[in-house]
Amino acid sequence: MPFHGGFGLLNLHGIAKPTYRAFELLHRLGHERLLVDGLHETVNAWVTRDNATLRVLLVNHALPRHSIADLRVHVHLTHAPEPSAAWVERIDENHANAKRGWQALGAPEYLDGSALEQLQEASRLTRQACPVKWREEQIALEIELPPHSVVAFNMELTPA
Repeated sequence: MPFHGGFGLLNLHGIAKPTYRAFELLHRLGHERLLVDGLHETVNAWVTRDNATLRVLLVNHALPRHSIADLRVHVHLTHAPEPSAAWVERIDENHANAKRGWQALGAPEYLDGSALEQLQEASRLTRQACPVKWREEQIALEIELPPHSVVAFNMELTPA
């Protein structure tokens, strides 16, 4: 079976699982970690900076048998230059999730070349434009964070 629930970052056809994509986002984090203030039961946040790029990584995750829900997360960054570009990359039920694409194909036991291409594409992280508000050296963003999801905000900053 192409997606049998076993361990590993790739399935037997080399299609990336969501965990692989999460490591991809972690690899892209900047070298300077910034202070994050605030706690939540299921949401963790990291903010990093690297040259002129600022990244915010959000994870909504809970241990088995613990409650978790859709959340609207608000992020406020202070002392920030104005972003010249901003985008978001997601891992959730509908993004970077080839297993869902495989299920949409009827969960076939054997995959042809066309199906493999579709699933490779479904596993990829995609950039989506992201509106941010900047005013008086503060950036404000908000996003829906489904259960067991990862969201990466990426902002190119205007030089001071």
